[in-house]
Amino acid sequence: MAHRHDKNRYALAVGHIAIEWNYLERDLQRIALSYLNVDEETTAHIFAYMGNASRAEFTEWLTDRFEESAVLRKHVLHFLALFRRLRANRNIVEHGVPALTRDGAFLGEIIKLARRTGDMPYAASQETLDVFLKHLQEARSFAVALQEAQSDAQKIDALVRPEMPTRMTATAQRNEES
Repeated sequence: MAHRHDKNRYALAVGHIAIEWNYLERDLQRIALSYLNVDEETTAHIFAYMGNASRAEFTEWLTDRFEESAVLRKHVLHFLALFRRLRANRNIVEHGVPALTRDGAFLGEIIKLARRTGDMPYAASQETLDVFLKHLQEARSFAVALQEAQSDAQKIDALVRPEMPTRMTATAQRNEES
């Protein structure tokens, strides 16, 4: 039974990560919306035809082009750097498969198909997944604070940038380094 619990706990963490990521994508879109002179529906239509990387690049362009506050611009660019790092980690978690024993115990690794090297294992203990979820939630809180600062310049000084999360590491690379 403990093995099923581990697998279920893993699945629950991945589900929570997917939900938080969806919210973070929406937050990115709302940050971009503040720089466009269109309604939310039009922005949603524009973003519907972009992938995550393009959305972040477009938001960066909008920020560079239209953000008048140098301080707020730095905060938005930090958010975009967070978004990109979290995106890389999210792609590993959401597009990889968990390494499981035959009886279903989670082995603390996610196997992701790499274009050039085939299966690539990434270290992903339950603790790693929990920390990743925490980083997503911190990025979301920061995004909400950014949106408030975009509409109320007095809130800019209260912005606190979250630390940059670490990249998930391929265990094959980790073994080569040790």
